[in-house]
Amino acid sequence: MTDYIVDSNIVAKWLLPEPHSDRARALMGPAYKLRAPDLLMPELASTLWKRASRGELTVDESHELLRKFLRDHIEVTVRLLPSRLVAAQALRIAASERHSIYDCLYLALAVQARCRLITADDRFMKSIQSKTLKAHVVSLNDPELGLEMRIEN
Repeated sequence: MTDYIVDSNIVAKWLLPEPHSDRARALMGPAYKLRAPDLLMPELASTLWKRASRGELTVDESHELLRKFLRDHIEVTVRLLPSRLVAAQALRIAASERHSIYDCLYLALAVQARCRLITADDRFMKSIQSKTLKAHVVSLNDPELGLEMRIEN
């Protein structure tokens, strides 16, 4: 079993048709142990609200997708951990990397868990300067993940 931290842009791809959604969905299998900070919930809800406010989803559709996520994925596909466990470390990372505390909470969790954060946020990945921290982040599009072989048609 491969252990990863996933961020909200990966989880959104589980629910919404986006580029590389198939790769994100390939992570939902039993070969992976996925975790995220509880920050994931407000970030996912915000993503759904933005889609509804732009007319890409109805408000009812956004509610249904959130219910589906809560019903089908919490503690099944992904385990949520309290952000308070890594808040101090996330603050140190945010200060040293000069990046959002929100993204750094995911990264701090990966550091603490001694695994990697999978993200589709290439801007965040490129912003990380520390070699030690870079070792804890991987792009959803990285061929090293081998997701192409695991995608079911």
